[in-house]
Amino acid sequence: MNTRVNGKARVVISALGGLALVSAVASCASTEMTSTWTDPAAKGVALSKVAVLCMTKDPGLRRQCEDNASNELRNKGAQSVASYQLVGDDLKDREAVKSKLKAGGVDGVLMLRVTNVSEQVTPVGGPYAGFDGYYDWAGAGAWGPGAVETDTVVHVVSNLFDLDKNKLIWSGTSKTFDPSSISQFMTDLSKAVAKSLQKDRLII
Repeated sequence: MNTRVNGKARVVISALGGLALVSAVASCASTEMTSTWTDPAAKGVALSKVAVLCMTKDPGLRRQCEDNASNELRNKGAQSVASYQLVGDDLKDREAVKSKLKAGGVDGVLMLRVTNVSEQVTPVGGPYAGFDGYYDWAGAGAWGPGAVETDTVVHVVSNLFDLDKNKLIWSGTSKTFDPSSISQFMTDLSKAVAKSLQKDRLII
């Protein structure tokens, strides 16, 4: 079988949900929200200050993720802050994190977590117009090696919590195809999430 691998970043996920860039070449990434859920009672009730918290054990990656997402939320008119600016690097003590966020005036927390990195394999070439062309293309796949294209897909779950009520008010899942770099991945993801939150009237 002939395998065609798109030019892209090769991304891996650790057991703790950490995202790491192994290698990268030119590519064009795209992110789409595959599903969202909103608490009906929360629609139209904009939170006053949202902290972005990216769950990863890599401090540098966490900062990059939180900076990107909080910037996109601010671009949509929301008051937002990267959580590392309020709580530092240690996320192991949940109550300490909550206390510091509340002390910083935060009433909403947007948590982002990579859940999986997968490969999507798609046949390439054909089908062609006419019986002859299609017959030859289909036969090549059935009786001989066929050409396929492999895409990297990064899956992320984003959850928005009302911190005062300790309640989930919005959740979204997304897929990013062929990220060219960690930076581009974070930017595309942040824009998609912020747009969805604005559409669901959870930020101004």
